Amino acid sequence: MTLHRDIFWLGQQWAVTGFGIQAINKKLDGQFDIETSRLWDEDLASSMQQFDWFDADDFTEALAVARRRSREQPVTFRPASGGER
Repeated sequence: MTLHRDIFWLGQQWAVTGFGIQAINKKLDGQFDIETSRLWDEDLASSMQQFDWFDADDFTEALAVARRRSREQPVTFRPASGGER
């Protein structure tokens, strides 16, 4: 999957986009992407902690940025159109 066209923050492993939080690695095929409607769910990282590739610090920063953005500018998160996520 490609990243949503609107990228608001880019970390080493995660990006905050118009979709929500997306893993940058295309090989993960969007399996771990988190839609904006789930940004406030508890334990978002718990299912990923088991993987060696998971960078918890980068994810924590992405989550903080996405949550802050959703409070300050909720209109920036828009549903994807076409083939993007």
